[in-house]
Amino acid sequence: MNKELASKFLSSIKHEREQDIQTTSRLLTTLSIQQLVQNGLAINNIHLENIRSGLIGKLYMELGPNLAVNDKIQRGDIKVGDIVLVRPAKTKVNTKTKPKVKKVSEDSNGEQAECSGVVYKMSDTQITIALEESQDVIATTFYSYSKLYILKTINVVTYNRMESTMRKLSEISSPIQDKIIQYLVNERPFIPNTNSFQNIKSFLNPNLNDSQKTAINFAINNDLTIIHGPPGTGKTFTLIELIQQLLIKNPEERILICGPSNISVDTILERLTPLVPNNLLLRIGHPARLLDSNKRHSLDILSKKNTIVKDISQEIDKLIQENKKLKNYKQRKENWNEIKLLRKDLKKREFKTIKDLIIQSRIVVTTLHGSSSRELCSLYRDDPNFQLFDTLIIDEVSQAMEPQCWIPLIAHQNQFHKLVLAGDNKQLPPTIKTEDDKNVIHNLETTLFDRIIKIFPKRDMVKFLNVQYRMNQKIMEFPSHSMYNGKLLADATVANRLLIDLPTVDATPSEDDDDTKIPLIWYDTQGDEFQETADEATILGSKYNEGEIAIVKEHIENLRSFNVPGNSIGVISPYNAQVSHLKKLIHDELKLTDIEISTVDGFQGREKDVIILSLVRSNEKFEVGFLKEERRLNVAMTRPRRQLVVVGNIEVLQRCGNKYLKSWSEWCEENADVRYPNIDDYL
Repeated sequence: MNKELASKFLSSIKHEREQDIQTTSRLLTTLSIQQLVQNGLAINNIHLENIRSGLIGKLYMELGPNLAVNDKIQRGDIKVGDIVLVRPAKTKVNTKTKPKVKKVSEDSNGEQAECSGVVYKMSDTQITIALEESQDVIATTFYSYSKLYILKTINVVTYNRMESTMRKLSEISSPIQDKIIQYLVNERPFIPNTNSFQNIKSFLNPNLNDSQKTAINFAINNDLTIIHGPPGTGKTFTLIELIQQLLIKNPEERILICGPSNISVDTILERLTPLVPNNLLLRIGHPARLLDSNKRHSLDILSKKNTIVKDISQEIDKLIQENKKLKNYKQRKENWNEIKLLRKDLKKREFKTIKDLIIQSRIVVTTLHGSSSRELCSLYRDDPNFQLFDTLIIDEVSQAMEPQCWIPLIAHQNQFHKLVLAGDNKQLPPTIKTEDDKNVIHNLETTLFDRIIKIFPKRDMVKFLNVQYRMNQKIMEFPSHSMYNGKLLADATVANRLLIDLPTVDATPSEDDDDTKIPLIWYDTQGDEFQETADEATILGSKYNEGEIAIVKEHIENLRSFNVPGNSIGVISPYNAQVSHLKKLIHDELKLTDIEISTVDGFQGREKDVIILSLVRSNEKFEVGFLKEERRLNVAMTRPRRQLVVVGNIEVLQRCGNKYLKSWSEWCEENADVRYPNIDDYL
């Protein structure tokens, strides 16, 4: 079974890689830099501020905004962990070659004029790129350019790691020794532990509900658990309690916590920080959130605290700064040779420090890809039988492709005695680039969560968290019945929450038309004046709807008149073009920058008091595009706490031929405050 599974994924990953290369190549060869910026694939108008030494031979290139153009960096869709190219603004996009993660290219003077690296840190005022040491000379030449730009490119490392993992999975010989892997390849039946089941006598968090306690008790007593946490059900709090209870049961327990993204694992890290002794908690990789609570656990920062390591790093940084003043290429190269000798010594000392930090820790937090980092796996080279971990926890498992989930399982084979998966398979699946092969799409969109419950149809290992602490009951009602078999309940503390209850809101109790008292509003945009438009400036002509934008603006202004805070409002849409137009109006023209505007996909895992959802689609053919993706809409309608406002054409949803959209729109006609706007009132 392991060979069959690995073969299936290897062919799918290969196809996905090729599709990614083709798509990226097409974009880089057909779009201008400005168009790439508009589509979130590039960042321009930046300059080099500093170069400094990083962890294990890395160089960190620190880039800031060109203040003559803007005081903030327009980050687009580029995020921590992305592979990027850094180029001088005068360099044109290469229209003759496929985009590759190239180390360097040369400008007309023969000097190297392009770097590739990984986005290490990001803020509105600075981007840090981690470069390989082979790019040190080229990096310093960028001081001479007043403007640089960044291009997001293909993360080949991700594909390489998944393919390597699948090959290793296929090579595991029978009989498989690893009990966890036996479950996952359907070579071992799952039988819940009933003989030696021990309930936890005392929970540390007094606010846990019965379903959370049941999930924790089960995970403590069984070697395979799936914690199914719908929106707002306290999945992270459940995991935090579980981690603490594992350490209480066995103070020597070693836990690896992984997730598909930096943000997913940083959320757990933040919650663990005040509850676990600092020396037991270690973060490997690139923290996406630059909070002090995260920094103190960063392997990068901790390793630099070693006195000798610190001294060598400072000497390297000093030489790097001196290099800036050298005009001659030969002199710069000689200077870098001295730096390389220092780096060699630094690497040895850093590895020793890193090894000590890892062994000292009890909880290691990293991404799925980071779980096979050389920092962790180097411990096995010294001692192949070293017991590094006991428990693996994968959070947000439904946002990861299954091959990603296998990375820690294969990298630390025969280590784990317990596997805990947490997530919600009714929210958005991992993003797949393939569009032309249904088999590949199915293979990569079917998550490990989905496949396990197919292997074990009794679902004995699945523990459902049934109380949500986010949404007003009316907002929750349709998602509960349509996606969770009506099992989701609203806690009494949130069931009737409204905007009028916010301390800042200045509402009039006697006014029936007060929008702060209504949890669910739908602006029905039927009619020719609310037709959608294809935006030719965006990829594949993404759609936008000017009429809906006008309604969104009016509703925001109405809420602001009642003193609903801007940071309590979120505006989301499935379409990038609509998001771009909304940002231009609300952020740039109205200067309401505290209102968050995003795609639905970008808002997964987030929440606001008010969510305004602009559906965009309104056409005579009743086409709805990817509105018909149930999981995307489930994410959209479960983001708000106190009010959900939908702006969209009900007739299109009811006549598009999609049962889910028809059911939702009909339910809203009965349960929402449906309004029929006249475009003239909004212009």
